[in-house]
Amino acid sequence: MSAEAYTQEKILRGIRIYWQEHLGIEDSFLPDMRIDYHLRQEGWWEEIDLMDVAYSLERTFGFTCSRQEWLEYFGDGLDAEEWEHLAGPRLTFRGLADFIRERLEPISLEPITILGKPCCTAGIFRALERLASQVHPNVRRFAPSTPIRRCLRGVRLHRFWSRLRWIFEDQLPPPPEFHLSSRGLFHSLIFKLGVGFVVALWRRDLSGVLTGILTTFALLVPVGIIVAFINQRLNPLPEGIETFGDLARLLAAILDDQQSEAASCSTP
Repeated sequence: MSAEAYTQEKILRGIRIYWQEHLGIEDSFLPDMRIDYHLRQEGWWEEIDLMDVAYSLERTFGFTCSRQEWLEYFGDGLDAEEWEHLAGPRLTFRGLADFIRERLEPISLEPITILGKPCCTAGIFRALERLASQVHPNVRRFAPSTPIRRCLRGVRLHRFWSRLRWIFEDQLPPPPEFHLSSRGLFHSLIFKLGVGFVVALWRRDLSGVLTGILTTFALLVPVGIIVAFINQRLNPLPEGIETFGDLARLLAAILDDQQSEAASCSTP
């Protein structure tokens, strides 16, 4: 693994991507900001399940962690005063990035020497092989000319693309998605229930409200399944990127630009 492969900043970039695309929180955060303060500001603290976030982060970054480790990190079992002094101060975005970084399996982005010359594209292709095997342990061996979607599809392809996005610091476009806001659905449901309750009181018939509640919840489940199915089938790859070789050349160019920019910034 190169020294710059999984820096703290890369992990923080990945957390920002997750925060925006999975939680719908557009406002950025500072690394040393406490996560609970940030979620309270956004109105999410009472609604969110931290263990759901933990498992989603595992899928996003590609690591595994025991439930007990997460519970200890979140300060489960502490009373309010102990939590504020022991768990709260470490529950920052920087602390979360370090927690994730310690558990990641590294992938090298270093060039491979071919005929005495370092080749960045070959090094990136090797990294794509490693990443593909992490996402799909039984993936078939592939060559640079192999179409990506022949080996990876659906959820696996989206996880593959999601991990590349944070590894390359959000230089790749987000996948197309059909958005369905869970918060919007919830507010709409509350509004409809309120209107239905008022009408029922006026008509003195609460059976209609109960029927409406059951019907609404019965419809929400298949709608959520259909939306998830559609998003999993959408192709996240940009136009012109069909094969692993295409992707390796694109990523090598991005990495070269990042290194050139870093070198120019460090030059006095």
